Parts: sequence; C-alpha cells; structure tokens
Amino acid sequence: MKNQIQKYWTYVIGNEDHFSLECRIFNAVTIFAVFTASINAIINICLGLVIYGIIMVPLIGILFLCYYLARHKQKLNLAVIICALSFNLLCGITYFESAASNGVNLFTFILIIFILTIVTSKKQFWIWIPLNIAFLAALLIAEYHYPELVEPLYTDKEHKLLDLSQTIFEIIFMMIVITIFMKNSYNKEKKLAERRLIELEEINDTKNKLFSIVAHDLRAPLASVENYLSLLNDIDLEPNEKKTIEQNLLVSTKQTSEMLQNILHWSKDQMQGIAANLNDVPLYQILEHTIRLQQTLAKEKHIELKFEIPSHLIVIADTDMLQLIIRNLLNNAIKFSLPNGQIDINATQNKKNCIITIADNGIGISDEESLNIFSLKNKGTFGTQQEKGVGLGLLLAKTYIELQNGKIWFERNLKGGTTFFISIPLAHPQLQIES
Repeated sequence: MKNQIQKYWTYVIGNEDHFSLECRIFNAVTIFAVFTASINAIINICLGLVIYGIIMVPLIGILFLCYYLARHKQKLNLAVIICALSFNLLCGITYFESAASNGVNLFTFILIIFILTIVTSKKQFWIWIPLNIAFLAALLIAEYHYPELVEPLYTDKEHKLLDLSQTIFEIIFMMIVITIFMKNSYNKEKKLAERRLIELEEINDTKNKLFSIVAHDLRAPLASVENYLSLLNDIDLEPNEKKTIEQNLLVSTKQTSEMLQNILHWSKDQMQGIAANLNDVPLYQILEHTIRLQQTLAKEKHIELKFEIPSHLIVIADTDMLQLIIRNLLNNAIKFSLPNGQIDINATQNKKNCIITIADNGIGISDEESLNIFSLKNKGTFGTQQEKGVGLGLLLAKTYIELQNGKIWFERNLKGGTTFFISIPLAHPQLQIES
C-alpha cells in the first residue's frame, strides 16, 4: 500500500529523471495549495466571509493551470510567472479590505516569497524576490501613512483568531512539507553523487589497469616473438635451444590469448550490456571439451586435473557464459598450483541447484587478496611459474554466474589451496533427484 501511494505521488509531481527538483517542488506545492485553498473557502464561508470564500474558486483554477503547465507541458518558468502574478495581484487588491497587516495577507506574502525562493531559476530569483519584497514594503508603508485605508474585516476577536490560526497552521504545514521534501531530495542526490563517484573511481582504476596491460603485459610476448625471429635470422640455433624458446613462446602467447579474451569480453559487456541466453543444457556435454583443453595445459605444468560430472545433470544456463566461467576458474587453479599438484572438478546436486566445485592444492589466497577477489580492485598476480593475469577472470565469473541466477564463492583448504564453488539452478530438479 505504501509503495503504491509513493508510486502514485511520484507520478503526480514528476519523476527525478525527467523533472528538476524545482519543478517537482512546484508541482507538490500547487497540489497542497489547491487542498488548502479549498479548506480556506469553506472556513471563510463559515465565518461569514462569503466574498473571500468565492475568490478561492478562480484561485484554485489558476493553481490547476500552473500545475498543468509545469507537470504536463514542462513550462515551469511560465507557470511560476502566472502563479506569482496571480497571488501578488490577489493579495494586493484585497490587502486593505482584509484588515491589512492585521489580516492573513501578510502571512500569505511570506509564504509566496518562501516558495518563489525555492522554485525560481537564478535569473527569475533576482526578478521576483526583489519585486515581492518591494511590493510588500510599499503596502506596509502605505498602511503606515494612510491607516484610514484599512477596513475592518472581522466581526469579533473570535472570528479573527480562527482565520489567523488556520492560515498560520496551513503555512507552517506547507513550509514543513517543502523543507522535508528538499531534505529528502538532497539526501537522494548526495547518495547518487557518492555512488557515481565510486563508479567513476572504478572506471578510472579499470582504465589504468587496461593501459598497464597494453603497455606491459601484451607488449612482452610480442617482443619475445620479435627477438626470436631476429635470432633465427642472425644465429643458427641448436635444435634443443630452438625447441626451448618455442615452448616458452607458446606458453607466453597462450597466456596473452587468455588475457585478451577476458579483456574483450569485459569491454564488450561494458559497451553493449550483458544478457544471458538461458536454456536447459546437459552439464557434462557443454563442459567436457573445455575441461579437456585445460587438462592439456595442466599436463604441461605436470599437474593432474581430474573431473567427475554425472551425465544426467541438466542445468539452466547460458552455454558460452558457463564455459567461460569454468575456463577462468581452471586457468586460475593451474596458474596457482605447483608442479605435481592436483585439481579436482566435481558436480553434485543440492535440492534445486547443481553445485560445481573446483579444488586445488596450490598456494592459496591471502587475506588481502580475498577482500577484493571478485572486484575490479583485484590486482592480477603472478602464478607459480610467473604466469600473469589481468584480474578480470573472477570478476567476469561472478558477473556471469549471477546473470544465470547462480552464486559463486570460495573456501580455503586446510592443507593448502582453494576450493571455488558454483551454484546454478537445475532444470527439473525433482526428476534429476529421482534418477
């Protein structure tokens, strides 16, 4: 109920994306002013001030017109001009006939000046505020020099007290509402600015990281290829030397290719947005090829990679995204495992989800690294054989698994190394449990 009222109120005064704070305040004020003017009309008629009750009817019409211009035609300046002229004209005409400074018009002038101070643009402010103050000062001076112009309005003190009391409370209420509205809007803008600052800092960190990669990490393999070609032209290498250099170049170019893939994926996501294409897919079939390719890389480092994935498991996933996640996690496990180490990848079912685990007995994750491991603040670190990464792999993994309605987390193993967990929804979980 509360959310529905708030949603409707936002529609009435205009949303933050399409209307300025001044315009939204003006729209809110006109709505409240229509309400208070209606109450004033009823009270004035009850107090015997029938003429002033009738005057409220065209005033309500003017308020509706100003609201329509500001809210639906987005002509705030025109609405402010009409509103300011109408109220000043009305208060000026009725000033001496409604007891002058002893009546309610003086309070109305104060409210007009307060509202105009808030809703007018900088240019309009220096027009309307001095004019209103000058107009009010002129009326007070005229009252001082010509007191005979002031006509009594109230038949007795009780009527005067009732009229002044309801006007004062209406103005206090209006000022409180406007002030609260401004404070809430200020707090929202402050939080938005803080969030934008954090996003800007993250973008700046990413830019520096990518420049660093281009300047160093991607240049190094190209320099190695260039040096190798120069050696082939200038020196006759022994077969063993040639083979060793070629193996090192192969490892370096593979690492560079992985880095480029992550950078390109991340850059594409930032520019075009990300959307997961979810389907019911057999887990073993979509991951087998990816895992076997990683087994080949693991063998080159003398690491045993075992996997056990039941063939009957069907998950709701985006095939490309899930393959990239597993590839990045296995790359990390290989990079941070020592020669003769072991990596195990398993898949089990847990109620409505499939749990994929990737466990290694490598060097593990430090306390400092664990704090920012899934964010842009994660710095690419060197592996056990000086393999270099860019720190985007785990960020991509987290982003992509969440798009598939899954989760990712990790635990440190007691005997060293790390285990990463992926939870992803099962397709028809009840059928799979029974099988």
